[in-house]
Amino acid sequence: RNKSYDDFKLDRNDWKHLMLIHQVLKEPATAQQTFSSAKHPTASQMIPTLECLADQWQEMANDAQYAPIADAIKHGLKNINKYYKKTSDSDVYFICLVLDPNYKLAYVED
Repeated sequence: RNKSYDDFKLDRNDWKHLMLIHQVLKEPATAQQTFSSAKHPTASQMIPTLECLADQWQEMANDAQYAPIADAIKHGLKNINKYYKKTSDSDVYFICLVLDPNYKLAYVED
């Protein structure tokens, strides 16, 4: 109760961490916006999007610049992997990927 606004003031280091967090969270936000704004089915994009996001976050987790929040990124990667594995539980994602003229079998053959 007896706290002043100065008790909640962010220092330079806090702002640096927030900027890193913002950069990390910008990746899934962009992916989500792509799905939300699409006017066509997007199930075929699920697997490539999860793989791309996982690759980007893995690079960030290994980058020294992101060291202060690397543990949080790694926990996020665990969640991405959990959902990626769930795509294996249903043939829908694979079928949609193969039927999408943008991907077809070329994606699977890589």
